[in-house]
Parts: sequence; structure tokens; C-alpha cells
Amino acid sequence: MQAHDALHYKNRSIFNSIAFIIMLAANILAVALPINGLTTAEVSDNYPCLFTPADFTFMIWPVIYLCLAAFTIYQQVLAFSTSRFDKLSAFMRRMDHWFIFSCIINAGWLFAWHYEIISLSLLLVLIQTSCLVMIHRNFGIRNPSASTSEKIFIEFPFSIYLGWMAVAILGNVGSLLAYEDWAGSHHAQIWITILLTAIATLATVLMVLYRNNIMYALVTVWALYGIISKRQTDGLPDEFSIIHACIMGIGLIAVTISWHLIRKQKSFA
Repeated sequence: MQAHDALHYKNRSIFNSIAFIIMLAANILAVALPINGLTTAEVSDNYPCLFTPADFTFMIWPVIYLCLAAFTIYQQVLAFSTSRFDKLSAFMRRMDHWFIFSCIINAGWLFAWHYEIISLSLLLVLIQTSCLVMIHRNFGIRNPSASTSEKIFIEFPFSIYLGWMAVAILGNVGSLLAYEDWAGSHHAQIWITILLTAIATLATVLMVLYRNNIMYALVTVWALYGIISKRQTDGLPDEFSIIHACIMGIGLIAVTISWHLIRKQKSFA
């Protein structure tokens, strides 16, 4: 029975790796072709959203993919190590098919986005983020008792991935509002952006307090910094309220992290 299960889990690890390669290939095509003759940034420019951060902020994607590549190699090592069946079975039961789903949906999002089906792209982002939430929950990220390898190859990659996808949901909401021409006047767009900033900040504070996930919080800070940089570059005085909202969000996140670390330190004292 154990041999049969081991073969099953090995096959699952191979499918996980194939799904990752498909996702990576779709992202490479989005840049190399690009898909539908439009880059990802050009589609974003077609439906401007004040919540969209500066271009340099999106350099987090290579970091995410590099971390996911390390995760993919790690699960292959588990799968083909003859002495780690118990660890492999526990890993595969928790991972289930969520990683495969997230990879395929990531690739699908690129096609929906590049073909400017913005409502579908938002739906796919929501589904993809739900997959990451399930991974986050099943592995108990950030579990203090997790092994070093789990912290490096599971908790770190999926914390920054989930953090960025949570920001991506809000960005896609803003783009959909622009696509459907629901955002209204520029003044209304500013208030919508402030609301989206508040939602991102609140979600991050809750992740720190209830899930002990500081890496998630740092990703949100990075995104808010990117929004500040973008709005400063545009230099429109009426958008300074967005900058102030982002600064307040970063400050609140920083205070929450500090308070959480102090509380955690006192609990071990």
C-alpha cells in the first residue's frame, strides 16, 4: 500500500512541476510575443487605475517565480527520496491540487488580461488567491513549529505570493471599474483608491495579528510604496491624498508588526 501511495505522490509532484512550467511559459510568452500584441503594462494603461503601483514594483514577480521554482525542486526532492515517505505523504495531503490549480489559473489570467476580458481576469484572480489561501491554511503558515526547510521552501514563497495576489485583486477591481466606466470622476477615483488602500491595510493588519505573517505584510508595504512613487511621479496635487493614505497604511502596518513582535517576545519571556 505504501509503495502504491509513494508512486501516486511522485506522480503528483511531477504534475505540480509541469503546472509550474506551464505557468512560467505563459508568463514568458506574455513578454516575448506578447500575447494579443499587447504587453501586460499596456493593457493596464488602457484601463488606468490609481491603485496601480510604479513599474519597478512588479519586479517582485521574478522573486515570486524564483521562490516557486525552489519550492518545486523541494517537493521533487521529497518525492524521490526513499527515506522521506511520511514527510512526502503529509506534504501532498496538505497541498492537494491547490498548487496545480493556482498555476493553471495564473496562465489563464494572462490570456484573459491580454485579450482585455477584464471581468474574467478579476474572477480568475479571485480563484487563484483562494487556492493560495487554501495552501496557506492547510500548511498552517506561519507555524512556529515548522521545520527550517518548510519555512524556506513553503512558507516564504507562498507568503509573498499570497501577499502580492491580495494586492492584485484590488488592482483588478480598479481596472474593472475603469473598463466598465464605473469609476466616475477623477475625484471619485481618488476616493476609490483610498478605499482600496484601506482594505489592503486592514487585510494586512489581520494577517499579522492572526496569522503571524510578516512576509505578507512586507509585500503590502512594497505595493503601497510603489503607489506612492507612481503618484509622486505624476505629481498631481489632488492625488496627494492617495500618498497620505498609503503613508498612513505603511505606518499602521509598521506599528502592528512592532506591537506583534513585542507581544510575541513577552510571551516567551
